[in-house]
Amino acid sequence: MRARIPPAAPVVGLCLMALVLEGYDLLMYGTVVPSLLTYTPWDLDATDVGMLGSLTGIGMLVGALLAAAVADRWGRRRTLLAAVVMFSTAMGACAIAPTPEVFGAGRFAVGLGAGVLMPTAAATLIEFAEPRARARSVAMGFVGTCIGGILAGVLSLWLVPTHGFRSMFLAGLVPALMFLPLMLAYLPESPAYLASRGEHAAAAAIADRYRLERTAAPTLTTSSRERGLRALFGTDRTLTTLLFWCTTLLCLLVLFGVATWLPALMRSAGYPLGASLSFLLTLNIGGALGALGGAVLADRYGIKPVTAAFFLCAAIALLLVTTAPPLVVVYMLVLLAGVGTTGTQILLNTFIGSHYPASSRATGLGMALGVGRIGAIVGPTYGGVLVAIGTGTNWQLAAFAAPAVVGAILTVLVPQRTPIRRSAQTRPPSAAADIDRKAVS
Repeated sequence: MRARIPPAAPVVGLCLMALVLEGYDLLMYGTVVPSLLTYTPWDLDATDVGMLGSLTGIGMLVGALLAAAVADRWGRRRTLLAAVVMFSTAMGACAIAPTPEVFGAGRFAVGLGAGVLMPTAAATLIEFAEPRARARSVAMGFVGTCIGGILAGVLSLWLVPTHGFRSMFLAGLVPALMFLPLMLAYLPESPAYLASRGEHAAAAAIADRYRLERTAAPTLTTSSRERGLRALFGTDRTLTTLLFWCTTLLCLLVLFGVATWLPALMRSAGYPLGASLSFLLTLNIGGALGALGGAVLADRYGIKPVTAAFFLCAAIALLLVTTAPPLVVVYMLVLLAGVGTTGTQILLNTFIGSHYPASSRATGLGMALGVGRIGAIVGPTYGGVLVAIGTGTNWQLAAFAAPAVVGAILTVLVPQRTPIRRSAQTRPPSAAADIDRKAVS
């Protein structure tokens, strides 16, 4: 018996490919840091290299806020295409950069494009997913960021020693040149965006092609109150919006803080350098497993309790590492920490997007990820301060577990979304018929 292919599969596949490229572009920087420190023409020290790396995080913050401003108004298809073009072109600029200043501008542009892509891709995946498999569709797309990070680590073992750090940036540009024509040909526009512009026939055609649920139709034509920042701060959404901002900030603080300092912390705890570096790969693998496994659990048991449980998973795993268990157990705990950091962030993307109507979904996600990027910037600094003041490894790990516990508590406090009332007896024969009816009413 042939397995049924979900109608959203092409959209998930295209978003997955875009996010693999993005994950590679973001996470490969750590693989070229040693080469940058020894690159004689630029004569960079550790502070310079760290500053160049931080420009990507700043670009992501700006990009996420930019997505919140333009994605729901300019169209998600065009926004996704522009984001991929931006960070891919920036990778090419880094590969041929004649000066550190040009290189830094390229890294900022990589972050800008990545910041735009993340909330827009999440909003697209949520809109085209089947309601019963929404978390799985988003996870299947966003696991691409983990795959990109793993590919960067593996590819660097061959490219950097043989061809130098510039080859890693060229490797990020080449796949994009092959992938962009596929996006142009097959990536659909959001029906919500088309209907908001009065293009009801086109919106209906896409809704029928991807067999969108009838429940999506009422959101296809909305008033100005359901669009932009105003939609995030209605009487029934202000508390939810603020809680989403806080949980995203805390999650990214823990994620980026642990990803930055885990090898150094484990080295200071007495583990050999090779094991300390391999913990980072284990963390990324855990993130991929957490994204997929958490999505299955969320679709079955509800996204809020699973997201809160994943926050606690990260906290408990980090605290148990402080008990100095055997090395095999440490690897398992680091794997669980990855489940509870990257896995939690991907669940949060689904949780946040599902709370807002389609007309303001990218705005809600963009603002949450924009505010959350403050945590991504603060996290590495937070860990650095702990190291600088001389706290022990156990206290440093516990300091990253604490925000995860707070994140779990805030997740539980998110109000329940008011369900959309609908009647099965009045269900129209197709989404297109429902859209056309609203177009003439």
